[in-house]
Amino acid sequence: MIMGNKRKILSEVSFITTVYNEEKNIIEFLKSLINQTALPGEIIIVDGGSKDHTFDSTLSFFKEELSRERSDFNIVLSDDAAKKKIRSNNKNNKSVISVNIIKKSGANISQGRNIAIKSAAGRIICVSDAGCVMDKNWLEKITESYIDTSCNIVGGLSLPLCRSFLQKCLAVCIMPLEEEINREKYMPSSRNISFKKKIWVDAGGYPEDMDYGEDMKFDFNIKAAGYTIRFNSDAMVYWKMRENPVQISKQFFRYAKGDARGGMYLHRHLIRFFSFMVLLAILVCSFFLSNWILLMLIPLFIAYIYKPYSRLIKAWRGKTNYHFNASEKVWSVSTFIIPLLLQIDFSKMCGYIYGLLKK
Repeated sequence: MIMGNKRKILSEVSFITTVYNEEKNIIEFLKSLINQTALPGEIIIVDGGSKDHTFDSTLSFFKEELSRERSDFNIVLSDDAAKKKIRSNNKNNKSVISVNIIKKSGANISQGRNIAIKSAAGRIICVSDAGCVMDKNWLEKITESYIDTSCNIVGGLSLPLCRSFLQKCLAVCIMPLEEEINREKYMPSSRNISFKKKIWVDAGGYPEDMDYGEDMKFDFNIKAAGYTIRFNSDAMVYWKMRENPVQISKQFFRYAKGDARGGMYLHRHLIRFFSFMVLLAILVCSFFLSNWILLMLIPLFIAYIYKPYSRLIKAWRGKTNYHFNASEKVWSVSTFIIPLLLQIDFSKMCGYIYGLLKK
């Protein structure tokens, strides 16, 4: 429920997102948006033609919000698919939150974001994804730096949202801790970013020929245009980890495909392929020459597992937000992480090759 009488509305801020088949996540996501300590002056949601009930659930959610009594602001709800204003309340109040829900069948995530931003009236654009839950202070924190007129782009801290043992293991493998983030090289995901609308224009918008990795390419284009990205660790978004091995493989296959198509992170993928070839060479040599050659794998193996296991140790000490309970034994977590890392890297290699072929 929106309790607007104790919160400010940031009239220069437009919140945008694009969704597709997010029926399972959309309500939790929207609740985290409307329960912010500060609210955007405008909310624009683009549905890329969901085959489930995402669009109807979104519309119903805001219609229900309209039915509640408000004392300090007005919601103007429009359905762009029907090209009409649905309803508004508190018409005499000057504080207005405009909610625009657009259905654009066939639009990929880049096209959806660009459609939303083109429609946005705000000077500052805030972006997140439906697979996330925003911290209640997120909107305030992701926009507070714009008091400094030299600020153009701000990214926040993404944290894992884990509700199962597998999700915790995945978080340990892929989610950098705050102290691991290099502020100078920081590249925010568009699940947690804000920028002036002018910067979106200068960067050429989100690349519409990419359906995955588009947010990283957008970051590269921003930096190529000469802008600096600021990092605010207080602007926190919780990202839902994938729920099963099939989803995990698809996720990293698609990310790597996007890297290949966007010409991004070439050195990382070369290191991955080189490491794989070294592993094969060691195994072949040990088979034909001597088993002692397998000892060469020890330092390589330690380097491979160092980051996830260092995160795991911090998790057991309660220094991360994905705590392992007593029933999740050390040996079971440790054993599971190694095949998960291999699965992720194999998916990335396949995805990168596929992306190069498609390119």
